[in-house]
Formats: sequence, C-alpha cells, structure tokens
Amino acid sequence: MAGASLGEKARKDLEDEERRRLKPYALRSSERKEELGDRFREHPEATPLEYRTEYHRDRDRIIWSRPFKRLQHKTQVFPHYVEDHYRRRLTHTLEVAQIATTLARALGLNEIAAEAMALGHDLGHAPFGHAGERALNEALQDPKLRKHKAAEGMVPIPLWGFDHCVHGIEVVSRIESDYKRGDAGYYGLNLTFDVRDGILKHMMDSDPDPKKRPYSTVDAVLAHDAYRDFGSNRGSLEAQCVYFADKVAYLLGDMEDGLLRKIFHGDELEKQDFVRQVWEKHRKQRGTKDKLRLRSHAEYLHFRRAALTVLILDCIKWADQRVRDRGFVSIDNVLGCAQRIVSVSERLKAAWDELNRELMEEKLYKHEDVEACEFKAKRIVTDLFDAYLGCENLIHRHYLEMCKDSYRDLGIKDKDTLLLIAVRNYVAGMTDAFAIDQHTRLFMSSERIRFA
Repeated sequence: MAGASLGEKARKDLEDEERRRLKPYALRSSERKEELGDRFREHPEATPLEYRTEYHRDRDRIIWSRPFKRLQHKTQVFPHYVEDHYRRRLTHTLEVAQIATTLARALGLNEIAAEAMALGHDLGHAPFGHAGERALNEALQDPKLRKHKAAEGMVPIPLWGFDHCVHGIEVVSRIESDYKRGDAGYYGLNLTFDVRDGILKHMMDSDPDPKKRPYSTVDAVLAHDAYRDFGSNRGSLEAQCVYFADKVAYLLGDMEDGLLRKIFHGDELEKQDFVRQVWEKHRKQRGTKDKLRLRSHAEYLHFRRAALTVLILDCIKWADQRVRDRGFVSIDNVLGCAQRIVSVSERLKAAWDELNRELMEEKLYKHEDVEACEFKAKRIVTDLFDAYLGCENLIHRHYLEMCKDSYRDLGIKDKDTLLLIAVRNYVAGMTDAFAIDQHTRLFMSSERIRFA
C-alpha cells in the first residue's frame, strides 16, 4: 500500500481483523465487496474510505440521515401526545441495535453490519406506527386507484400496498436526497446490498392474507424488478440477529408500556408459561432462589433485565448449535438455508408465541385506548393521503419534482402513477406531530392557514 494514507491503512487493518476474527459465514466487508462487484453498492463511491469498513460507512450514513432523526417522533404503541415515558420508534431502534450487536459479537458475526441493519430497520415506518402502516396499505389498495393498476406490470417497485420493510428500501435507495448534491449525484444513501437486505428481511415470518397485505412477504416483493436481487431467504446471520432483536425489544418494551398503562397487571404476566420459563432459566443461570413477582414497575424492570439475559443466551446457544448441525462454512451456505437459524429453543418459542396471541394481541393491541389511538391515526393518514392525491399542489412543489426525478430512471412515465408514488412517500415520511399539524391545517375549519 505504498502511498496510502493513514486512514486507508487503518481501514485495511480493520478488514484484516475481520478476516482473522469473524466466522467464515459472517459478512466480511472486503470479501463481500469483491464477491458482489457492481451489486455491492447501488452507485460507485468516489470518496475514499478511511478509518472505517464499508459497513461502518453504512451505519454512519444511517445515523446522520433525516429519516433516522424522524424516528424520535414516530409511534411505537402509544403516540407522542400520550405520555413521555412510553417508547418511540427511535428508542425501540436503539434497543434493537444493542441486542443485535451483542448477538453478532457472541456468534462471531460482523457486529458493525448488524448495527447498521438494526439502526436502519425501521426507517420505512409511517407515522403512528403500525396503525399508519395499515392505513397506507389500505389506501394504496383502494378501488378508485384501479385505473393506475392497468400499468402495474410496468412499475418495477411495489406500489399497490404498503409494508414498512419494503418502504425502508425505498427510503435508502431513492427517497433521501442528501447525496444528490455534490460529487455523489445520486438519490438514496447508497448503502451496501447486505445492509439493505437486512432492512428488508426483518419481515414477519407469518404468511398474511395477500389480499390484505400484498407486500408483506419476500416472495411477493421479489416479483418486482427492482427487488429481484434480494433473494427468497432469511438473510445473512447478521440480518437474522436484527430480526430476533426486533422481536425481543418490542415484546419486552410493549409489555412494559402495557403495564404502565394498566392495560394488564403483573399477576396476569406471572401466569404466562413464557414468563415462568424465562424466570426458571434465570434462576438456574444465576443460582438464585428469587420468587417471580411482577406486582410493581420496579419488579417488572428486574424481570426485564433477567429476560434479556435469558433470551440472548438461549438464542446464542441454539443458533450456534444450528450452525454446527448444518456445517456452514460460507455466507452462501447461510443464504441457501430456508430455516431461520438465529432464534431460541422450540419450547421457549412456542410459549413466546402463546403469550403474543393471548396477552399482547388480544389484550394490549385490541385495548380500547390502543384502538382509539389507531382509529385516530388511520383517519389522519387516510385523510391526508386522499387530500394530496386529489390536489397535488398541496405538496411542496420542490418535493414533487424531486420525487419524480428520483424515480425517472425506472421508466415510469404515467403522471398519475408518479403522483401516487410522491403522495405515498410524502405521507409515509411524516412524523406523528407533522401529520397531526397538516391534518389540523387542512381539515379543521376553525384553524387558520399558516403559510410555509
């Protein structure tokens, strides 16, 4: 490396360390760049990479991006106007990153790649969390848009439906404009294929009704030209760490928020087989005889710490066992495997699924307070979507032109379809507060118009 800068030498040292330290089936930045060639990033990078690997660059770009900042004002379960101590999409994201990097480090995987995927995994979320997501999904399938669907086969991106995992790819590939100016000259964040794949592959395992959620399975998304390279697999093991971390974070976080809201009580949790299994494993791991008690928030926090340790250690144990059983020796082995590798034991997972069905889905997510928030959220999102689609001049002209420009290379010429894409992107990118403000501005007759 004659003539190389100190920064370039430091980057090479980091890549050498990856080759020495990481497992052969982990994501190694320099090797993946060589393997994927032109597919490694969407656009060539002119800026030298110093003191960082390729995945460091992805992580840093995500952290500094505007959609990442907006996560602090997007709903997890309860909107921002309810109370300060409930989780928001950003705090959830940081919890996911902490768990995912711990798992990756323990399994000999690339923790920087896992961190980048975790920090970016919810960039595609609409305002008001899953309520906003469902509202956009329904709006994009409205029969009045049937005239657009005549051109569906000619649109190479998923459009007549909405899923935040898919929209996350749109955000990092086309919607962001920070790098359009200057030397780069492209839309999106130009992330590596592996990190984009990790963002997409945190989709739920369940097989929903395709009529209700047409783009919530990888196979359905792969039917579109712009997504065919992703492959119908579970993603890298780093991506699977993020998937697992996401499930742990929102389970324990939503459980805590439900207790704070008094939607259910500690004695109900104590009866759950999942909670009992976790506590028994905790007692064995730590050699304690503490009794399970969840009658106060402080007691729940003690359980939450124990649960995090138990779930992470159990996942590490069983993921390592599954890797050895399958004899993985390369990333291709991982991507060719149909089963999910990074998960807990089957017995613990069954109890986990039962808790989700009986307590979280039936009692928390269908509680009148949560349903009221969802009803209001869906009304706001649907009204805004219809308003902007009916009058494109309500959207800032610069945003409209930028959106049309960023999708021009896909060959979409129909003006109505381009407007539909712009409206989807505009509404999906809103924070809760901005969506409420715009809804008030347009629909409250007593509200005076505030000029931009």
